[in-house]
Amino acid sequence: MRLQTMYVETSSSGYATARAAAPQPPRSPDPTADLQCLFKSYDAASFDFDAEAVAGFYDLPCLISTQGGNASFTARGELRAAMARLFAGYRQRGLVSASIVDLKLKTLSPDFARAVVRWSLGNARGMEVTGFSCSYTLRHADRRWRIAHAVALDEAARLAGLTPRGPMLSLTPR
Repeated sequence: MRLQTMYVETSSSGYATARAAAPQPPRSPDPTADLQCLFKSYDAASFDFDAEAVAGFYDLPCLISTQGGNASFTARGELRAAMARLFAGYRQRGLVSASIVDLKLKTLSPDFARAVVRWSLGNARGMEVTGFSCSYTLRHADRRWRIAHAVALDEAARLAGLTPRGPMLSLTPR
């Protein structure tokens, strides 16, 4: 392992001093395996509509874009609440699970990647009711990948054909 040197400006003298940073494990030139593992975990959290777990995959601040507009989040609690509202809307339509059925990954740089996911939404009988595509921009920070921006490409249009069993809930905070 290689030690990195960080420069920290001291307040008393104004001169920069060097100190050794904690050793970092070497980064893989191809993060595909890490990203596949992230989406496998994301899929497991989404399958049960676990808002707490799903919110943990996002970077803060983050942006979620839909056909209805954009929602930005700076706190984990507000993102978790938005995911809970989204999942409640799914349940109102008789949906009980979400699963990734297709994943395409593209590394943009050592710290950024893009993923396009095809989601399948299923009912209590285990049958697919509908599906949609979502594009994700991911950022690598603090030794892990997180979602910085999610774009629901056709989710609203796909869900519009399903009749809710009660009032619809919005992703956007009020």
